[in-house]
Amino acid sequence: MKEKDLSGHLIEFAEQGRIQTAYCLGQKDRRLRVLLLSGREELLPRTRILHISKRAYRASHRQEQLEILKEAHERRERLKEEIALEDLWELVVDEAEEMSPEELAEIYFGSGVDDDHVAALIRAVLEDRLYFRFREGQILVHSREEVARLKEARRKEAERLARREEGAAWLSALLSQKDYPVKDSVREYWLTALKEYLLFGEEARNARETKDLLKRVGADRPSKIFEILVHEGIFSPDENLELLRFDIKEEFPEAVEKEAEELVKKGFSREGREDLTHLSPVTIDGPETKDFDDALHFEERDGKLLVGIHIADVSTFVPPESRLFQEALSRGATIYLPDRIIPMLPRVICEEAASLKEGVERPALSFLVELSPSGEILSFRIVRSVIKVARRLVYDEADELLQGELSPLYRLAEKLFERRLAAGALPVYLPEIMLRVEDGRIRLERIEITGSRFLVSEFMILANYLAARFLKENQVPAIYRSQPKPKERLISGGEQDIYLNFLQLRQMSRGEMLLTPEFHHGLGLPCYTTVTSPIRRAVDLIVEHQLCHFLATGSPRFSQEELESFLRELSRSLEVVSTVKNRSYRYWLLKYLREYARQQPLESLVVDIHQRKAKVLLLDYMITVDVPLPPSLRLEPGSRLKIVLKSINPREDTIRAFLAH
Repeated sequence: MKEKDLSGHLIEFAEQGRIQTAYCLGQKDRRLRVLLLSGREELLPRTRILHISKRAYRASHRQEQLEILKEAHERRERLKEEIALEDLWELVVDEAEEMSPEELAEIYFGSGVDDDHVAALIRAVLEDRLYFRFREGQILVHSREEVARLKEARRKEAERLARREEGAAWLSALLSQKDYPVKDSVREYWLTALKEYLLFGEEARNARETKDLLKRVGADRPSKIFEILVHEGIFSPDENLELLRFDIKEEFPEAVEKEAEELVKKGFSREGREDLTHLSPVTIDGPETKDFDDALHFEERDGKLLVGIHIADVSTFVPPESRLFQEALSRGATIYLPDRIIPMLPRVICEEAASLKEGVERPALSFLVELSPSGEILSFRIVRSVIKVARRLVYDEADELLQGELSPLYRLAEKLFERRLAAGALPVYLPEIMLRVEDGRIRLERIEITGSRFLVSEFMILANYLAARFLKENQVPAIYRSQPKPKERLISGGEQDIYLNFLQLRQMSRGEMLLTPEFHHGLGLPCYTTVTSPIRRAVDLIVEHQLCHFLATGSPRFSQEELESFLRELSRSLEVVSTVKNRSYRYWLLKYLREYARQQPLESLVVDIHQRKAKVLLLDYMITVDVPLPPSLRLEPGSRLKIVLKSINPREDTIRAFLAH
């Protein structure tokens, strides 16, 4: 069917959101050739047409055509301004859902409406979009509910735009250290938005809006956002953002604290426990320790050594059905940070009721092991017990006793270690740098493996191995620890060379938590679990529950399915714990370096070479940094250098280092 010739008709169409009037000059390839008010010609698809005049104008000259266009456009704009759409809407809203533009124009203007009236109405509807909607040549009448919704949306949008403008003015003034009388509601809105954006980035609720605002005022770097929040009192200068990101709270919920106090008041039952209070176990820990979860004693009998490894029985104070147990699972572990400790359990339990404090009777899980002088396990018993620690030692004190009263225990620890090495253990030794923040001052301590630390570690490994062996032999479901073979074996174990140990650490496979016993290649043991820190680790608490319940009743406390569920939750919570610890430690270490080590030549060890830069290990701080190298310098991994730290930003986790001259 041949399409109607529209030459001389006035066409209304939309261009980039604006309504335009055009004079139709003819047709080309099914598109209309039209003249615009600007004098430019355009080919217009029929699909873009909003209205066609009924009247056809005959004008042969371009100037005359433009005059017709201009006059029509101005008439339609004047008529559009006269239209009160709300009044028109009130007349028809309860009568119809859809009407033609001609019908509505006649209702509003009365009889005798022409093309200009209809086109003006269409313009008004398309610009307003509140009361009516233009669709496929018809005008839809919005319901009262829809109009109310649109009005609220517009109110909110206007509020948003005003808030954005005021927020930009306030932030600009703040960055220029000027005063600006910002509304409290606007200030609170943007401070909350900035906080969430800093913590969660693109996942924050108002991420796009906040990002746009920050770009506008030139403050989109994380450190700049942080400065603003510190200035406004939202954060302290050393705010731990990781705790906020993961919603980790130091305080326990009130219901959990109350439950803990009630459980502590009940105390523990001696029924079914072996009384070992006649023994004289000692604790060996750091001077700052408040939660004592292990103690040791030994007796020499007929050339053999009977060793007691006593673990605080935390399970008696944390029943599986309690809120306390669920809270421990959720937390995963005690988080040791340079400036604070966030315990897994309330202090009334971890530092009081369950802690193996000197001179106080406590419930325990005791591993009584008979060993030969060569470190062979001759026999062992695991019992629920009551003990009383005879003496508290700190590591320095214990080191002084290694050649005296602790000598038999130390020699035995060496034999146990040698046996593990022979079985394939691959210990990696790197100095540990401990950071503590006290009264705002960062203190750094280099922790070497001293004799007493080695002794304690070896007997905890023994207890954990015996626990795994007992659980495996008695087919008790358990959470085991394992470590696959290293990707490559570079050392035999026991070497002190930092470079070799650093390289070997890179080759170690990641440890795993499994529900089946597997070989632990790092420790050289056929099966392994952890039970020696039930105060500090949820996995150890679960394993302790299994052992204690089995010893008391002959059956496990948890099924395999329950352990699978625990393991899923623990995998998530322990990953969070690890992230928080690592990032917090690095922040404080970088802050220490900025305060005490900048511009000084520092001993370093080259561990990698990448084209024009070297990765070096700062030997005094055990942290790696990248250093640019001049083309003339040829280095090999393992060589030593002196470097200088030039700029350090703890908040942004950046270090710039250069070769010392």
